[in-house]
This record gives sequence, C-alpha cells and structure tokens, in this order.
Amino acid sequence: MIHLSREIVIDTSDLRFIEGHGRLTVSIRGDEARAEFHNLEGPRFLTAYLRGKPVRMAPIIASRICGLCYTAHSINAAETVERALGIKVAQEVHDLRKVLYLANNLRSHMMHLLYLSIPPLEGLSSILRIRDKEIYNAGASLLSKATGIIELWGGRSVHVPNVIVGGFGSELRGEELFTSLTDLQRLKRDAAHFMRYVMDLDLPDLERERTLAALRGDGSYPIYMRGPSIALGDGTALSTEAYYRGMREVTKDYSTSKHVYFDDREITVGALSRVMLNKGRLSEDARFMAEEVEWKQNPFLIIKAQAVEVIDYINELIELGERLRGVVLDQGKLAPALNEARRSSGKGIFVAEAPRGTLCHFCEVEEGTIKDFRVYTPTAVNSKSIEMDAVELIRRYRPIGMEKIKFILEDLVRSYDPCLSCAVSLDVFDPGKGKDGDEGGGGEK
Repeated sequence: MIHLSREIVIDTSDLRFIEGHGRLTVSIRGDEARAEFHNLEGPRFLTAYLRGKPVRMAPIIASRICGLCYTAHSINAAETVERALGIKVAQEVHDLRKVLYLANNLRSHMMHLLYLSIPPLEGLSSILRIRDKEIYNAGASLLSKATGIIELWGGRSVHVPNVIVGGFGSELRGEELFTSLTDLQRLKRDAAHFMRYVMDLDLPDLERERTLAALRGDGSYPIYMRGPSIALGDGTALSTEAYYRGMREVTKDYSTSKHVYFDDREITVGALSRVMLNKGRLSEDARFMAEEVEWKQNPFLIIKAQAVEVIDYINELIELGERLRGVVLDQGKLAPALNEARRSSGKGIFVAEAPRGTLCHFCEVEEGTIKDFRVYTPTAVNSKSIEMDAVELIRRYRPIGMEKIKFILEDLVRSYDPCLSCAVSLDVFDPGKGKDGDEGGGGEK
C-alpha cells in the first residue's frame, strides 16, 4: 500500500557505479510523484578561471573538467578558440583529433559497460565476480587498448598535452602509432563477444516521449566532424550557433550543477539519441547489430546503443589508421606546422559528441585573451530527463512495491552514465536564480 505522503531517497551510499557523487530523491503524494536528481560534487569554477587567461590555456584547463572525458573537453576547447580567431587547421590535424575523440568515447563506453553497468544489472558487487571470465577479459582488453591509443597519440593517458590551439603539440612519427589502431582488428572478435553479452541483457521497459538531439552530418557516423548540424527528433535541423543560442541554464537549489534546457524544454542527448537519429550512418557490422533492437525512447537501452557504438568506433579507428599511414608515407610526418590566427578577437562555438552526448563549448576572445568561456555538458542537459523518467517509472511500476522500485531507479540513473564532475564545472553558482517550477519532475517544491 502507498501512503499519501512517502519519500524514497537514494543517497551516495546506495547509488553506486556512477562517476561522482549523486542522489536521486523521489517524493510521492497521492497520485503525484516528483523527482530531484542531486549532484553532490563540489562546484568547480574552471570556466570562470579561464577568464583573463591567454587562449592557449583553454584546452589545458578544459581537460581538467573531467578525468574520463578530458580528451573531448580538450579538443572542444581548442576548436572553439580556433573558430573565435579564424584559425584553419589541416585535414591531418582534424584526423588526429578524431583518433583521440573516438578513443576517448571507446574508453568511456567500455568503463561504463564493463565496470558500472554489468555488475549491478547482474547482481554482482564487482565485474571480477562474473562467472564468464572471457567476458571480463574481452572487455578489459578493449579498455586497455583504448587507453593505450590515447596515451600514444595524445602524449599522455590523461589530460592529453598534444591537443593545443592551432594544431597538434608535437609531430607524430613511427609505425607504432598505426599498429595501435590496426591492432584493433585482432580485438574485433573480443569486441563482438563482449557486445553480444551486453545486447542479450534483459532490461526494464520504460518508454517516454521526449525530444532527442544529436549531431547530424554527411557520410560516417557523426561524432567529431567539420560543419555538422544538430538533428532533433522532431525533424528539425539546427546550426551549431542556433543550438548554442537555445541553451538555457537553470539553477536548482538541491544540486551543485545546473540543468540545461533547449528553448525552455527538455531534450535528451547521448548514445541512444545518436543511434536512433543516425542508424543509417553506422558501419556495416554495427548497423547489423543495431537492427536486432527495437529502438524506442527507453533510457535503459542506452547501454545497448553504447555497445553498437563501440563496434562502430573500432571500425572507424582502423580506417583512420590506414588513411594516416598513407599520409606519413607521403610526408614523413603528421601534425604539420601550426596555423596563424586571422584575428585577435572573436567568438567561437564548437559542438561534438562526447561519450554521454552532445557537448557544446563557447568562448569569446578579446585581443588574444579569453573574455568568456562556457560549457554545456551532456549530464547537465540530461538531468531533467533523469527526473522525468524517474517520475514515469514510479507511475508505471508502483504496483511492484517501493523496495523493488528503488533498485530500478538506481539502474535508471546509471543507464544515463552521468558524469557529475563535468556537470559542476560552472561559470558561476547562483542559487535562487533562474529557478524552474515544472510540475511532475525536477522543479523546486
């Protein structure tokens, strides 16, 4: 029996297997439910720190936003400054950065699938307790390889120093660079074995209509590309400038991170949005795997979308390796000389697909110095969706009882793979301003 007023609290000690410290509170009063997704990480004002700093500091500081998504933040920051100053980089630089972006997403997906998703879904305290050790070995091999690519191509396994404004920090030479990518061919069998395990997981059903958003571009599956547009699930196509202009931050007095809405409405980003909006651009075997799933707006399907993407990332990394090997044979090196800025002041926007969804960076530069820098992270965008999905879950599953629902709520939060460290890298923390009073999920009481 449900009492007229009852509250479920999932705090840090219960909400395991996520990046950072968070808490989900669901309040039920009669037939009404309300959810609040609390970020408990301390605010980190890295974007505010960049004000007044030279532009070369942007990728260095932005990479510190997160210990998992550092490569994405570093590349986004460099690209944002380059757009502000009119810097044009060579195709080889773009390809080098794409290697790092793909490796970053591959590594993050494997961390989430192997260590954060499978154990709680299978009732395990650790992936090391899994009975099928081949599953663990296959996943660990892929994770190790992705980390090695980042270290080799980025100059370090964390906070990659080779990503700089205007190009790449150092020339890349040597056959080992390309061996690191072509070696993935040997791991494709392991990848297929591991992803088959993920695709066969039994997941809750929780379909709820909302607006999906993801990059859209010609050719390959869109992760990091030149001149993309943003596709919305309602069929709208937006420029990156229009997407940025639609971003609105809303402060929550129960969380140290803001929520981000688009045009004052909820949107959802991430692997599920990418797959549903771009299935036709997947590589052949990734597309074949995707066809096994009845894709719908069920957040629990995010991990299956990540499994599909892992296969696509591997294929694209192998293809990039062959292309860049040809460049080295012709030129003897990669990462040509840095290009000069066309101006000393300007504004720039860059959007790419980080592991957890569409990541938007903005900067304003004045005489070579950063005047303003803003970051809109996927977790901040998805926080509203987590709350709304929690409310829908309560409405749909309350007959099974609150104790059972509590565990499904935990799995719901984990399915989004929230990165709470990213979400607290704020421009300013202003509790009490820009509050949202939506009924049914996420607003202030």
